[in-house]
Amino acid sequence: KKVLKVTLMRARCLSYLFENAYKKLITREMISHAVWGERSQFVSDANLTQLLYLLRRDLQQIGLFELFVTLPRQGIKIDERFIIDAADIPPQAIQYHTHRCNKIISIGIPTLFLLIVLFFLAPFI
Repeated sequence: KKVLKVTLMRARCLSYLFENAYKKLITREMISHAVWGERSQFVSDANLTQLLYLLRRDLQQIGLFELFVTLPRQGIKIDERFIIDAADIPPQAIQYHTHRCNKIISIGIPTLFLLIVLFFLAPFI
């Protein structure tokens, strides 16, 4: 059993590629919108290129080489040697975990609030 741990953005990208594997061509704009949503208009082409590079690297770690190929100035396509049917992937096979930054932020805000209160109360203590 091989487990692939990826960031949320890479998971979104991979999920979108799986869901659209039947298409002959998946444009970069389609991927960008799927990953970043409305913010995709502010995301540079270099960000998407880096995301795809990192996703390829992650897939290679579990033995999936060239799952998708880049068609220059066009987009991405799933290599025809792979047959992907997203309906065959059981829901329990994909698990999402919150990123550690969310935990840091949730701990950091109460701590910050406490520090602000102490700062303003310090002259009276």
